[in-house]
Amino acid sequence: MNAPRVSAIVPTYNAERFLAEALDSALAQTYQDLEIVVVNDGSTDGSAAIAAAYAARYPDKVRVIHQPNQGLCHARNTALGAARGTYFALLDADDVWLPHHLADCVALLDRRPEVALVHADIERIDTHGRSLGRNVRYWATLATDAFHALFLRREHVCCPTAVFRRDAVERVGNFDTQFNRLGCEDRDLWLRISAVAPIAFLPDLHARYRLHANNMSANFDKMLSARLRLVDKFCRTHPGQPLRRRALAAAHCNLGDELMDAARRRAAFAAYARAFVLRPVEPHAVRGMLRSLLKPQPALRRLSAPAGAKTARRPATSVGNP
Repeated sequence: MNAPRVSAIVPTYNAERFLAEALDSALAQTYQDLEIVVVNDGSTDGSAAIAAAYAARYPDKVRVIHQPNQGLCHARNTALGAARGTYFALLDADDVWLPHHLADCVALLDRRPEVALVHADIERIDTHGRSLGRNVRYWATLATDAFHALFLRREHVCCPTAVFRRDAVERVGNFDTQFNRLGCEDRDLWLRISAVAPIAFLPDLHARYRLHANNMSANFDKMLSARLRLVDKFCRTHPGQPLRRRALAAAHCNLGDELMDAARRRAAFAAYARAFVLRPVEPHAVRGMLRSLLKPQPALRRLSAPAGAKTARRPATSVGNP
C-alpha cells in the first residue's frame, strides 16, 4: 500500500463529546490522499470506543493507537512516529476542519518547496459549536521574519490549521516534552521550524477552534511558567538571544491581556507593570496599565473567550515594535 501524502495527527483524551465531529471533518476533506492517526491517550470516557468504531468503518483511512495517559506532547509525538505521510496536519479532538483545508495547504506546499509549514485563520466556537468570532490577524502586516513574530508574541500559528513537512520535523525534532502539561509546546515547535525555513499564512478560514473550560490554558500561572521557560530556551539560541527583554515583556503583556479578559484587573495591572519594568519603552505595557485602571466599558471591549478557555488570543501587536 502506498503511503498517504498527508497524515492527520489527532490526539484525544476524554473527548467523546467532540471526537466524532473532528473525525468527520477530516474524512470530509476535498483532498483525500490522507490517513488519520488517532492517539487515545488513556481516555476514561467513550473516546476509545468512538475511535475504534471509525477505524472499523474506515479501515483505509483511520488508525487508532492506544497508550496510557502521558499528556498532549507525548500523544502527538506518538502519532508523528506512526505517521506515514509526507505532510503532517494537526487536528485536536475538539476542533473542526473546513472541507478545503488540506487541499489549499497541500497546494501551497507543493507549489513552494522552500516553505516548511503553512497555516491559516480560525473561527472560535463554544462547546455547542456557536461562533465566538474571528480574531484580527496580523501576518500580512508583519515583517517576513516569522521567528520574531512568534517569539515576541505578535502572532501565532493556530494548531488546527498547521500543516508541515515531515522533513522539517526530522530536521528540528518532535514536540518538546519539557512543555508537557504546561502549554507552549506548539509555539516551541513553530519557533524551531521558523528558525530554519519559511512559513506561510493563508488568510482564509480553515478551521473552527473550540473554547471550553477543559482547555490547557485555563491555568494562568501554569501558562506563564511555560512562556517563561520558552523564552529561556530560545534566548540560549542565536536568533533568540538579542530578543530576551522584549520576549519577556511580551509574555507578561500577553498574561495581562488574558487577565483583563477574565476581569482580574488588579492582577492584570501587575502583569503589565512587570512588562514595563523589563522594558519601559514598551507601549503595550503602558496602555495595559492604563486600561486596567480605567472603569470597564463593556460596549467597547473586544470579543474575548470565556475565562479559563483555550484561546487564539489577540496578539500583542505593540510588543517589540521598533
